[in-house]
Amino acid sequence: MQLCKYYPVANDRMGTIWTLASIKGACVIEFGPAGTTHYAIEGIGSLNGHHEANIYSTHMDQSDVTFGKYDRLEQAIIEVDENIKPKYIFVMASSISSIIGADVESVCFELASKVKAKLIPITTGGLKHHYHIGVEQTLLLLVKNIVKSADKDPMKYNILGFTMDRYNYLSDVEELKRMMSVLFNKEVQTIFTCNTTIEEIEQASSASLNIVIRREALKAAQYLEKTYGIPYIYHSLHGLENTMNFIQSITNIEGYELNQEKYEEEISKIKEQLFTVKRKFFFYKEMKKCAIFGDYDTVIGMKSLIEELGLEVDRAEVLYQTEVEEPLVAGGTEFDRMKYLKQESLLLLLGDGATIEMDYTAKSSHQVSNPNLHHIMIYPYTPFIGFRGMLYWIEKILNISL
Repeated sequence: MQLCKYYPVANDRMGTIWTLASIKGACVIEFGPAGTTHYAIEGIGSLNGHHEANIYSTHMDQSDVTFGKYDRLEQAIIEVDENIKPKYIFVMASSISSIIGADVESVCFELASKVKAKLIPITTGGLKHHYHIGVEQTLLLLVKNIVKSADKDPMKYNILGFTMDRYNYLSDVEELKRMMSVLFNKEVQTIFTCNTTIEEIEQASSASLNIVIRREALKAAQYLEKTYGIPYIYHSLHGLENTMNFIQSITNIEGYELNQEKYEEEISKIKEQLFTVKRKFFFYKEMKKCAIFGDYDTVIGMKSLIEELGLEVDRAEVLYQTEVEEPLVAGGTEFDRMKYLKQESLLLLLGDGATIEMDYTAKSSHQVSNPNLHHIMIYPYTPFIGFRGMLYWIEKILNISL
């Protein structure tokens, strides 16, 4: 058992709720204690997310647990269907009811003919997996059950993977939308799942391209490609080189013609500043050590960005258990992190809210991943990705006092 001073890694149930909670028009019924549902919804505020879905709890007592009764769940589904009249009702078990083997699939099957809404059972929710698995499975569930056939619109694309557990997603979404508009004259159709609606998800098959910004959205993108013929691109957008490679890969998609003049303007602004950063640290070779802690795609992306600036990444750690390639590490304990940070003198520390709260010696530190403890983010124009994201990080690093 691991001791936790801050937050343990959230389970797959939380990943499911975070993925669905930002969808306007979504309706979720959780079979479990009201307190656990309340806690999950309250936690959304710390993610700086927008809670748009209707999320309900059936509550449950000892008899529900002991005898495996589903009366409360069945009544809740019928009541929500009659009074709210949603198109879809997502039915999920809480961690407690999952552990005792609650069969929400059977309940949905039995009630399917008795309600007007389409019932979508969610089988994640136990304590077996970390939150990123819940995100992955819920994104796949959405594209399988909500997306409908639609006429193709060559001017539209989808973004897959910006869910509210992604720190700084508000700004990163705006930068990606800006680049696609300026460089390709394209508009977003559906964002999975922040700032979106059930109706937009239904029309997602009209897009001509899916942009995948995190590994957990790959299965959903592959399903959309197989079912609706929508090509997808999965590429990091952190740093200049990654962003350029991302843009060039889009030019291989039919109908996506690059505005070369605008593209070169974006690049020229950054290359001049890149030289300034490298010149600043040229004579400080012992002061280039950095450490990164966060979710998988943020760690991978920020590692590339930091190294592109001529700095050294001494440790790059994914904060949940997942497959990674060396030199990355994954799923370390809080104690391991604390021990490392006390021993090392760093130029730059990038991490989640808990890591930034730990004792460390670093010239500068910035939060790049959730969980979040204190930061309130409402201004959506400070991206970590894309061309402006690179300029943002160059500015931060140039302001480090040596």
